[in-house]
Amino acid sequence: RLGLVSPAATQLLLPLLLGARQPHQLAMPSEREAWVGLESNPTVMTKYARSLGVADGWGFCDLWGLDDEALEAVPQPCVAAIFLYPFSQVEARKRALGTQQPASAPEVWHMRQDVSNACGSVAIMHSVMNNLDRIGEGSSFLDSFREKTAGASSAERAALFAPAVRDIHDSHASSGQTDAPAPTADLDFHFVAYVEVRGRMYELDGNNDGPIDCGEVADGGLLRAVCDHVKAAYIAPFPDSHFSLITLGPERREDDE
Repeated sequence: RLGLVSPAATQLLLPLLLGARQPHQLAMPSEREAWVGLESNPTVMTKYARSLGVADGWGFCDLWGLDDEALEAVPQPCVAAIFLYPFSQVEARKRALGTQQPASAPEVWHMRQDVSNACGSVAIMHSVMNNLDRIGEGSSFLDSFREKTAGASSAERAALFAPAVRDIHDSHASSGQTDAPAPTADLDFHFVAYVEVRGRMYELDGNNDGPIDCGEVADGGLLRAVCDHVKAAYIAPFPDSHFSLITLGPERREDDE
């Protein structure tokens, strides 16, 4: 099932889990930098992306369900998707099934997550950096960050990420519709991003050392591929849990609501 994440998603028939609005991170040593967790809210994420330099006309929107009608309501083209899932439950199953090895795909921009509670920001960066030529043209910050991180490892990109994005994150992390948690809060939901690169879909998770190749994107496009994947890999094993999916594409116009 797909959990609700904002008032715009009230048409979903499934119940709202308010706790799902904030992501979970692994427990880390106290000396590790920690940020306020980003709310799973397309308006907040769009403003965040614009602050990074994403062009006007592009933004995030809620996916209200996984049926055809819900998918048809998503502005196209969908160039990325951010998925929120119950961390502890899913990660326990992943460990039981065995670790999936990251793909050798240097054409995919991936970074590790070294800041606690920054998985939402990392997911936005993964979504944006792998579509930069399309949605971030002329952004001095993003162009500069891509140049600085070209050829860098995922860990090296992580080291450059916090000082570059910290102020942007601070300006948006507390602007959601729910009370912002403390930076040190132990939050039980986690963001990952999905992008299409050279016809293949990749899952990008800052907890992994590299991108996970999820297979070829068929004629149905990225959004259909993402929905098929998360239903099989995440939702089917835990049908009573709560999830959310936010897409990145042309900004939804008021007359599209």
